[in-house]
Amino acid sequence: MKKTSFLVASALLICGFTTSLKAQEAITNIFKSGLADLNTVANSYLRPAGNSLSAGLGSNWYNTADVHKTWGFDLTIGGSVVVAPQSERTFDITGLQNLKPTVAGTTQAPTFAGKGSGVELNLMQPHFLKDGTTVNPLWNNGTGKIVSFTTPKGVSKYIPAPTVQFTIGLPIINDVSIRWMPTVKTSDAKVSFWGLGVKHNFKQWIPGVKMLPFDASVLVAYTKLNADYYFPAESQITPDKLVGGGLGYVADPNLNNYSTQSMRINTKAFTTGIVFSKTLLFFTPYIGAGIVKTNFDVVLAGNYPTLGDPVLSGGSYKMQIKNVADPVKVTGSETMPNATFGFRLKFAVISFHAQYVAQKYATASAGFGITFR
Repeated sequence: MKKTSFLVASALLICGFTTSLKAQEAITNIFKSGLADLNTVANSYLRPAGNSLSAGLGSNWYNTADVHKTWGFDLTIGGSVVVAPQSERTFDITGLQNLKPTVAGTTQAPTFAGKGSGVELNLMQPHFLKDGTTVNPLWNNGTGKIVSFTTPKGVSKYIPAPTVQFTIGLPIINDVSIRWMPTVKTSDAKVSFWGLGVKHNFKQWIPGVKMLPFDASVLVAYTKLNADYYFPAESQITPDKLVGGGLGYVADPNLNNYSTQSMRINTKAFTTGIVFSKTLLFFTPYIGAGIVKTNFDVVLAGNYPTLGDPVLSGGSYKMQIKNVADPVKVTGSETMPNATFGFRLKFAVISFHAQYVAQKYATASAGFGITFR
């Protein structure tokens, strides 16, 4: 079975890392949640990973407050690791409508950023049919069960995000930084990525202060990533994967083509702040303060089967399949004040740097580059 990050095919193409989460099993199990709880489970499980990826892509824009001379430039390859906060590593399952844990008293399940195995849940027959008044014939005093499944396991609280950045010094503006990756296409995925940042030496405009022996700049930057992952045939959600226990189903008569299923991912991050640094021979410590605002959404796009009411078919009750277009949308956003602490080592034209950003989704970054200042 093909292994991939449940969060994004982009993580595979940009970072080259894989996780132990099996896409087919994870996505299928989330769809077994039933339409009433589907978006709740999907959002709760995936949101910490999306927030982490967005925070990582919005970091590591600078390694000094100093700016290039006109037409000076550098090329820096870096990477960040984002740590999801403790509060985002599990989610509450007590408020779910039709899902009940097999082990009574279980209240928490791991998110993508958590650890450990998932929780076994039972999708129960609702008391009433979707008209709100007719008693469900399979309710059975609250014991009627449609299917059992286990929520996806925790993958990692550490989410990596790589960057390749080119910076050039321009008149007046000072530094312009560009992050860009041409659109990458494979048989089952497509990814595009870009970012633009501006760093300006504001200290030069302050009388008296401009003569002091340190550097001070203001930074504004924006990053955007788009990715599409097309489910291979073995990973597509089909009606037979949504029911269990010999219950059976009646197919939706309108459309049973599930080959259009895909996952669309969009993330963006806006970063702004001020940076101070002091160069001591080859060693440059720096500090910064600012705000990063992140947004992401993950859409399960295409035609998907969902469970409708039980219907009498062939002398027994079976689950009616209702096809739904684009049934899941996971969204998240964070506005995070932060403080940055880092240093750069520069030997001739080669530089190395490392930094830590203290914020809700804490981020550690490092990188190396070639610089002509």
